[in-house]
Amino acid sequence: MEETIFWGIWGMLGVIMFSYYLRRKHPIRSIVVGTGSGLLALLLVHYGGSFIGYVPALNLLHILQSMILGVPGVIFMVVLHYVI
Repeated sequence: MEETIFWGIWGMLGVIMFSYYLRRKHPIRSIVVGTGSGLLALLLVHYGGSFIGYVPALNLLHILQSMILGVPGVIFMVVLHYVI
């Protein structure tokens, strides 16, 4: 049951972000910039994370999170690591 809720939340976040990108003036450019900046932020935290004490693994979940939510998703990942 938890897995269904987990993937349901990710699905809803994906739909929300996709609808946000479609309402922009240049939707394709917004999608590319949003996903690219999220992946770049994840790579920066992965390779430079020793300075902040957290090095996230490059797995499917983290990559999807950074692609769907962008830079705020990576920031949320780091903050959540220290809160939990």
